[in-house]
Amino acid sequence: MYKLKWPEGFRCPDCGHKHAYLIGTRRLPLYQCSACDTQTSLIAGTVMQGSRTPLRLWFQAISLHTRPEGVNAVQLSQAIKVTYKTAWLICHKIRHAMQRQNCHEMLTGLIRITDAKLFPRTTGSSAWHEQEQSVFVAASADEAGQIERIKIKKQNKHVLKNCYESPKVEPFISEVVDPNLAEKVTVSRHYFGGKRDYVLLNIAQKAQNALARTFRGVSPKHLQVYLDQFCYVFNRVNRPLLQELRMACSSGPCITYPALIGATAATRYRFRKRKTMAWREAS
Repeated sequence: MYKLKWPEGFRCPDCGHKHAYLIGTRRLPLYQCSACDTQTSLIAGTVMQGSRTPLRLWFQAISLHTRPEGVNAVQLSQAIKVTYKTAWLICHKIRHAMQRQNCHEMLTGLIRITDAKLFPRTTGSSAWHEQEQSVFVAASADEAGQIERIKIKKQNKHVLKNCYESPKVEPFISEVVDPNLAEKVTVSRHYFGGKRDYVLLNIAQKAQNALARTFRGVSPKHLQVYLDQFCYVFNRVNRPLLQELRMACSSGPCITYPALIGATAATRYRFRKRKTMAWREAS
């Protein structure tokens, strides 16, 4: 963990000083900067910050997320012997570390984009079904046409007239494509507008199958982070996935449980108040 957090040796998070005193009286050791006296721990500023789950179980969870078939919260809770709520939170924190890494990687090379539908339903109506989702799929390829990296982004289907209309592609291009290559992107449409890109549509199908097989359904609220997990693993087929994921989880801010569930300050306050009152009544 020390090597993952500080691969070039200790660095104070406040002043950047290279030397620290070790305080070993706690469960996890503290490092006190010898220049400014700032104290920090190994899990501060990582996905493990504030967690009471042992680091050994965290690293087992990270390893399980690198399997080709992935892992869901139920499977993880059984594998590392924690509650479902703890496993669910661990899974989402690891996925958000993947998502954060994906956001920094822009597409370069020969770039193709198409729109697609996930979880389509066969109906006679052109109206959107509740489970159907509109997405854009983008891929960068080398000169031989081999796919090197992909991006899949969920779109707002509620601004579209029907399930056959394609969303505007310009915002998606500005978000995932290198600005110097934005004018050279090849765009195709799923239903109308020319020849379909079956390679990209097949990638969308693979993502849909992977989510259905591993998670048995994903809510629209969290769909994007699951898509980013699929892209993260897909883009690292021939790379040291485990080591890269360990590095991603050991750097960057940690998402909290209230942020995940969208709880407001008032909701959190009411929850704490009810919990306090229940404790007093029990006493």
